Amino acid sequence: MAVATVVVIAGGAFAGSTASAAAARMETAGTTDTKFSFAVLPDTQQEVLNSSDTRFRNRTSWLVQNRSALDLRFVTSSGDVVNWDTPDHAQYVIARNAMRPIENAAIPYALALGNHDTQAAGVGGGARDPARTRELIRDTSVFNQYFTVSRYRAVRGQFEAGKVDNSYSTFTAGGVQWMVLTLELWPRVAAVNWARSVVAANPRHNVIVVTHHYIDGNGVIEQSAGYGATSPQYLFDNLVKRYANIRFVFSGHTGIAANRVDTGVNGNKIYTFLQTFHSNTTNPVRLVEVDTVANSLRTWIYAPYNNRSFTQYDRSFTGIGVVR
Repeated sequence: MAVATVVVIAGGAFAGSTASAAAARMETAGTTDTKFSFAVLPDTQQEVLNSSDTRFRNRTSWLVQNRSALDLRFVTSSGDVVNWDTPDHAQYVIARNAMRPIENAAIPYALALGNHDTQAAGVGGGARDPARTRELIRDTSVFNQYFTVSRYRAVRGQFEAGKVDNSYSTFTAGGVQWMVLTLELWPRVAAVNWARSVVAANPRHNVIVVTHHYIDGNGVIEQSAGYGATSPQYLFDNLVKRYANIRFVFSGHTGIAANRVDTGVNGNKIYTFLQTFHSNTTNPVRLVEVDTVANSLRTWIYAPYNNRSFTQYDRSFTGIGVVR
């Protein structure tokens, strides 16, 4: 296993727009920058409990400050952005404010929704109304007030109008096209069918699927549908393994961090990563670097709050099969 390193740049040495502007100039000049990265935030629900906790914003500020060194093109999250809702929506306010550095730097992003991002979660993170959990898991009205298509910037389509629960965003990096497809937790069959149609209609896009619950801490695809509609295994069988252009899956919800590699029905490799953490002390973020010429990826987890590297989760792969 190759050991990944992270570049830590203190004091905001790079302006937020440097990397994208430079990449655009290179592509205009006919030279493609083939190496870039994207970031995956873990469950941040422990970072929004009080306004004095700076870990969430520290992470996004660090990403912006290191945008050029990372050649950062996209930011996503595997869900449980908040822990529970309150009448004043205080946790959503903290989360929205924490994402402002990303928004101000014009970095496109998309957040998957976890169970705690719905009205199913009550005070303390338990069930708001145990008799109505299956109903309330689909009530994402507050989340959609605070996180919208306009904030995400790169959304190209949604399963339901006015809702980001199931949506896809696109960007170009490394000379190829990419799609980030965020899906609701334990998705409805209709949502999975919509996702299938989106992936099938965009065969030249390398697809990154992000959903809250998919693999466990041992890297095993989960079998339970929880209090949703379909299981992670259903999602694998009916979406993930069926399309040659699906490259990655990211999830949270359980465990700490893990990974697995599957082979789809078309012979393509599918690289799946878990990053949950539920940290009370720091702010991990998964960085994924792709090199489209080397046809490789490396990923590592780093916490800028206390300059901590989780090297036990470093992974590198070659022959990833980038679609061109």
